[in-house]
Amino acid sequence: MIIMTFNFETIRVTNVTQVPVKRIVTSIPLRKPRAGIEFFRIRPEKEWQFDTYLLDLGGKGEGEGKFLLTPELYPEVIETKKLKLVKIYTGITYGNSDLFLTDIPFPDADGADNEYNRTRRIAYETAMTQWVKLQTDDGSYSTVLAMSKLPEPIYPEEPRTIMEALPIAFKDKVIDCIDHPVLKKIRGEL
Repeated sequence: MIIMTFNFETIRVTNVTQVPVKRIVTSIPLRKPRAGIEFFRIRPEKEWQFDTYLLDLGGKGEGEGKFLLTPELYPEVIETKKLKLVKIYTGITYGNSDLFLTDIPFPDADGADNEYNRTRRIAYETAMTQWVKLQTDDGSYSTVLAMSKLPEPIYPEEPRTIMEALPIAFKDKVIDCIDHPVLKKIRGEL
């Protein structure tokens, strides 16, 4: 049997001092809140919401395959039927206070709407004043309210506006020239 001679008294903490920190936001995912898992809030201020067209080519992960385009390039992708008018919202998760952007397509020109999108809009309206989570139902979402009185969200100091958040979230997802690799792929110019 080996007897340890380490003096454990030397690692005892007797005076705990909180270290002040400032979190720098270097990544903002574009994603939906994780259904059934995380409570979230949506920033209610209109300046934290943004209407735009989003090229949605799909992808393996959330936000993957979604691109912002400069308006003069819309005609280049219109025939793909992947250019969608969306509202981008700013959200924050409960617990770890992760900032995220999330998009919901508007109903189409005929007013047809996807039930998941419609019910997510309802959840986001509620999330502007209460902590909620999404629950997947058969073809739609239910809004689940937090039963406890959770504290109000504390948003990071930066980004100060959605205009500062967009370049972080779309850092490599902006198409601003006709020769962009994504447009070349759509045209078959591999």
